[in-house]
Amino acid sequence: MMKWSFSTGTLYHLPLRTAFALAHEAGFAGVELVLSPEVILRGAAYVRTLSQEYALPVFSVHPPIIPYPGHNSAASILPRLVSLAEQVNCPLVVLHVPKVTTPRDARWTEFVDTLLYERTRCNPGVQISLENPGFFRPSDIQYILHDAHRLRAFADQYDIPITFDTAHAGASPYPLMEAYKLFHGRIVNVHFSDLVQRRIFPDWPPLYSILKHHQMPGEGSLPLAEFVRHLVATGYSGIFTLEVSPTAIGAWSLARVRQKLLQLLEFVQQCEAE
Repeated sequence: MMKWSFSTGTLYHLPLRTAFALAHEAGFAGVELVLSPEVILRGAAYVRTLSQEYALPVFSVHPPIIPYPGHNSAASILPRLVSLAEQVNCPLVVLHVPKVTTPRDARWTEFVDTLLYERTRCNPGVQISLENPGFFRPSDIQYILHDAHRLRAFADQYDIPITFDTAHAGASPYPLMEAYKLFHGRIVNVHFSDLVQRRIFPDWPPLYSILKHHQMPGEGSLPLAEFVRHLVATGYSGIFTLEVSPTAIGAWSLARVRQKLLQLLEFVQQCEAE
């Protein structure tokens, strides 16, 4: 049975307590904790308090949605994520792959060295997973781990699990189901959201994440009903995380957020029933 999780990044601009409260109210089993200024300032003890108060374990921890100084490279962010996971009794860390085109790039060496070091240093109960990256331009395929086949080969080489993002996969050169099958057997966490086809102006990647990727399931172009049915049919029992943008869920209104969360539950339950 899938472990239903709610990404606190969906309500990134609201107090962390609000995200926990709404996730609990909607019936999620846990949360994906996105590293935010509030998490950094209030610390792991506060996260543990919320987790206990709302009976929501932290299933995974995730890098900041908007990178800021000191948190934008593997060497700076991964030790923080691993430490946070250990302190809040979380079994999984999500890590983004770097935008590098050659293994001779110093950022590639730093990424691989940091990943392998932190994997051996962290508690045995904590895994580090790699998230399949989003595509904003056709030229993104030049990056070493942006191609699904190369990312799968890298994960196999170092025995690393995958966090599979449906919107990222849908924006890649591969259809969603084909991309999913490429990573089958390594996926431990699903980031669930839709993808809409619209022109974004200005052409700025963060706007793609907010206005094009990470939309409400069932409101875009991806075959998410087929995807969920396939997960159920194949017995997927990992984490299943709703990760949509604040604009997609209508985060300016808590009443609208509640409505959208109920809409999501109905969508997935209907897919499962089918």
